[in-house]
Amino acid sequence: MKRTAHFPTIFIFDWSRTRWDHRLLWLIVASLGLHFAGLYIFHVVYPAGNALPPPTAAVSVLNPANPQDQQLLDWVELNDPAMITAPQTNDLQASQLVPPYRPTYATEVPGIQRNPVNRPPEEISSPSLFTQDNLLMRRERPIASKPNISFPSRLEFGESLETRHPVAPPKLPGSRRVSEPSTFFAGISKEGEVKYLFLWRSSGNDQLDHVADDVVRRIRFEPADKETWGTVTLHWGWHPGSPINP
Repeated sequence: MKRTAHFPTIFIFDWSRTRWDHRLLWLIVASLGLHFAGLYIFHVVYPAGNALPPPTAAVSVLNPANPQDQQLLDWVELNDPAMITAPQTNDLQASQLVPPYRPTYATEVPGIQRNPVNRPPEEISSPSLFTQDNLLMRRERPIASKPNISFPSRLEFGESLETRHPVAPPKLPGSRRVSEPSTFFAGISKEGEVKYLFLWRSSGNDQLDHVADDVVRRIRFEPADKETWGTVTLHWGWHPGSPINP
């Protein structure tokens, strides 16, 4: 019989146990040794810490309701701490060191001044000019007088409306107080009527603005070939007897 040849079986994956490689173990041991050697060589030795300073003195508050605190407060009241802590001085030492002296006024004996019974009447003196009322004169509040000057109201037209003058000068009202002017932006039709009117700048008083709106709407301008837009400003005049009181 012929012996058949056995060929090794070849697999896609190799399931055989791999042999332990001792070089990995020696690498780990050498790495640990190098780490310990580096830590030992480059070990930083810090100096011993200084002694901590003593704790700061705490400030305590004495409570009269506490019996112990009240006892201490009573002792402080009886014994002056300033007399205890201050250096003791001898009161007689100053008189021993300083030579004795006597002031000059000690030799003079003051006389007794008696109140005279029959005292002559004093002469009536004239009042002083430098009294408090004369020096500090009271300033009386000035009485505001009403001005008698009055000025009429007037209309001011923009540059675009200077060529279109009003057909008849309108009657302009006045105000009892000096007020800011009311300015409108008006659109004038070809026939000369105020077709559009917008408040451009208020006078600060709604009543005056409404009156100015009615005045400007009643103005009739000269006819033109096209519509014209421009500003119309009513400068309020001051009349004491004016019916409008803003």
